[in-house]
Amino acid sequence: MKSAVNWSVAAIIVIGSLLLTGCGFKDIDKRLFVVSIGVDLAKNSSKKYDVHLKLAVPSGSKQQPNEFTIVSEQADSMSDAVRIIKTKVDKEIDFSHAKMILIGEELAKQKGNAGIYYWLARRRDIQLIAWVVVAKPTALDVLKVKPKSEQIPSNSLFLAMGKDGSETPYILPDFLFDFKMRLIERGLDPMLPIVEAKKELFEIKTTSLFNKNHMKLTLNPEETKALNFLLNKEQKSAIWARKGKTRFFIDTQKIRSKYKIYTPKGKPPYIKFDIKIKGIVEETSRKIPNTRLAKYEKEVEKETNKFVKNVLVKIQKSGIDPIGFGLRYRSRHFNENDWEEWQKIYPKIVFKVDTKVKITDTGLIE
Repeated sequence: MKSAVNWSVAAIIVIGSLLLTGCGFKDIDKRLFVVSIGVDLAKNSSKKYDVHLKLAVPSGSKQQPNEFTIVSEQADSMSDAVRIIKTKVDKEIDFSHAKMILIGEELAKQKGNAGIYYWLARRRDIQLIAWVVVAKPTALDVLKVKPKSEQIPSNSLFLAMGKDGSETPYILPDFLFDFKMRLIERGLDPMLPIVEAKKELFEIKTTSLFNKNHMKLTLNPEETKALNFLLNKEQKSAIWARKGKTRFFIDTQKIRSKYKIYTPKGKPPYIKFDIKIKGIVEETSRKIPNTRLAKYEKEVEKETNKFVKNVLVKIQKSGIDPIGFGLRYRSRHFNENDWEEWQKIYPKIVFKVDTKVKITDTGLIE
């Protein structure tokens, strides 16, 4: 009799627990899916942030698949903004499809926004593989752009960042998990692509570099391309050089770079970069015969060495380390003061760049 009562109690507990877990579930037709999250600096308000959620609107017509709505709220925190936005919609807000996070340029340049970044990483239903970008002039302006080629809301940005669409060396995409890691890891600093709104198009060709607190430096398109090469992120590109009156462009098919940090005793420390470039002549102002390719290769090597070194020095002077020299140094020096040592070394370290170029074809029939 006693065992029968115990089984009855156990059955009631199991059934009750199943009913409780089912209460939190909502069908798909009772959900609004966030595809992009934008955060700007609040203007004309006592609040700190202006938070925007871009929501995909289901459409029964194939003629209008790219329908969306943007709901905004000003608040002093992300948590407050999202909870107030929930009062403006009729369905549960779902972040599981949010693959793009946009930080307004003005906000990115201000100090003290760690709360936003950590909220994004802590929120259980936001994917850590979401891309993070700096939006110019504001996150709202970028969210409003609706390219004619776009079939799904925000899909143009997804394709650009994921390189499933266009492939270009002017974009350095970064995931949320990597951005968070760079914010806290000593010897490695964050870098985010800048997305600029241009009427019905996006323009992504510059990169923002952060210290551990805020956006500090912007790289122009050519500097962005150089950083892309140094990080081995993209191989397809075009580099140009000049020999005498001949200006020519190399279509790169393969680019590989590696570096090593040297700290010889009694001598200045230095970082040596070895870069290998392989490609064909894509465009030239004058005919380049195959017999003189070696001379043109030397010219490209000289131009690349000079330009890459200038980019490295510019980043060094800003006190930022997006490549991770400090992290590499710490991984090879196991002592209590390795980080303090590196902070003294980095501002005065010398860069040496050695580029080897191989032009395989001039595109001419001889």
